[in-house]
Amino acid sequence: IEQVAKAANVSLIDLHMPLYSHPDLFKDALHPDQAGAAIIAKTVFQHITGNFGGLKLASVFMSHMVFQQKANIRVWGKADSGTEVVGLFDRQTEKCIANESGEWTLNFNPAPAGGPYTLKIYAGNQQPIVLDDILVGELWICAGQSNMEFPLKDAANSGIDISKSENSNIRLFNLKGIVRPDDSKWDSLSLDKINKLEFLEGKWKSSNTESVTDFSAIGYYFGKMLNENLNVPVGLIQVSVGGAPIEAFIDRKTLEFDPCMVDVLYKWKQNDFIMDWCRHRAALNLSLSNNELQRHPFEPAYIYEAGVSQFAGMPLRGVIWYQGESNAHNAEHYAAAFPALVQSWRKAFGNAEMPFYFAQLSSLNRPSWPHFRDVQRQLSHSVPHSGMVVTSDLGDSLDVHPIRKREVGERFARLALKDVYQQKLECFGPEVRGFIQEGKQIRIQFDHAAHLNTSDLADVREFEIAGSDGLFFPVKAVVKGNEILIQTEKKEVQKIRYGWKPFSRANLVNEAGLPASTFEIKFNKN
Repeated sequence: IEQVAKAANVSLIDLHMPLYSHPDLFKDALHPDQAGAAIIAKTVFQHITGNFGGLKLASVFMSHMVFQQKANIRVWGKADSGTEVVGLFDRQTEKCIANESGEWTLNFNPAPAGGPYTLKIYAGNQQPIVLDDILVGELWICAGQSNMEFPLKDAANSGIDISKSENSNIRLFNLKGIVRPDDSKWDSLSLDKINKLEFLEGKWKSSNTESVTDFSAIGYYFGKMLNENLNVPVGLIQVSVGGAPIEAFIDRKTLEFDPCMVDVLYKWKQNDFIMDWCRHRAALNLSLSNNELQRHPFEPAYIYEAGVSQFAGMPLRGVIWYQGESNAHNAEHYAAAFPALVQSWRKAFGNAEMPFYFAQLSSLNRPSWPHFRDVQRQLSHSVPHSGMVVTSDLGDSLDVHPIRKREVGERFARLALKDVYQQKLECFGPEVRGFIQEGKQIRIQFDHAAHLNTSDLADVREFEIAGSDGLFFPVKAVVKGNEILIQTEKKEVQKIRYGWKPFSRANLVNEAGLPASTFEIKFNKN
């Protein structure tokens, strides 16, 4: 098509991208409905006339926001095609021309950390756009489902932290859903906005007693610790939806072209890759809609299209991620889905090595969770530039939302401070390396363990061994220096596991007080 357009010396109008995020407008998966036809007509009109509605800034750019330090500052938006757009920031002036699709982008050189700065955008005699109170510092995304969404006001012992939260060098952008995916039927107005990808909304705000109360507790404690240690502004973008499966956060093209993920994209409401609970909850939320293709935030690609895509392309430092509860029924699928998510976001933000840190599921009386936690442990080793925060010591046997969030946020911060900012501190708990059997004694070896201990100073708990029959039984284990010793009459132990209970009271920690992960390892002759 591009060759034909070039040979005929005519412009090419892209109708694919305006419709790509709207599969609900194609009832037969081929022909657009009336709303889809309207998008086509509007797109053609805009390209023929060059009228894109005048100067606009992309929605993610607001007063009080944070730009990433030590990176080019990229600002984009829309304007009538052919219009010269002029931007002023930090004594820099940049210019560009809006292209045939009305798109324009300005790139400013990196600005020193701090502020406040002012951004001004001009286009001819149109009303200029002025954003003020902008800071430059460290920018992170806090994403996931309900445990990342869990608000500071409900976290353990958060009252004093809220009362001391006034800090103009911490900025919060909380993208919240217009309705919650709770036990309710959504009204027609909300359903219509969801189909238009208008589910998430929010504004940049400075940290204070009002803005922090409903912000992610984990995100807040993470950002607070970074700010205290780095002494630069910190910006946090929260994109979290309670109950959402991982597939909702992955972009459509990645899902379409990943052989392990493409099957989850279509007919998701009848697809076993999506947890029963998610499908049943979505069916209830959508029960007042007569549209068979009515969209829902649990739908694959939806949260990416309605939220993440708004700021894709913006330079930022990294991501902290807490999700998996709605995928714990299929750990093997998650082992493919999580790398797909990381790849999707690294491509979206133009950084193949973007740090992507994630929380391991906590402890809860659900049988599938020990295996899922171990799969997450393995992912932390196989996905480059990732890192895992162990949370099983902070769980609640009856509640999927444990309230001890400060520890989780600060463990995330330790990861970032060590890995990204090169500070000297331990950020990992003991990581099992392997085991050696010498007669009746087994020695289990660990990394990140100059000295092992137990969190409650009691005997170490929840070690099990298995022979060639694969049947596990509990054994007494003792701490000796940086190893665990087990005495056994079984001559050829093939497997060892630790913390393998849905609600675990495992208590092994290192000298930094950080906990060991649930694990299962096999005997390695090498």
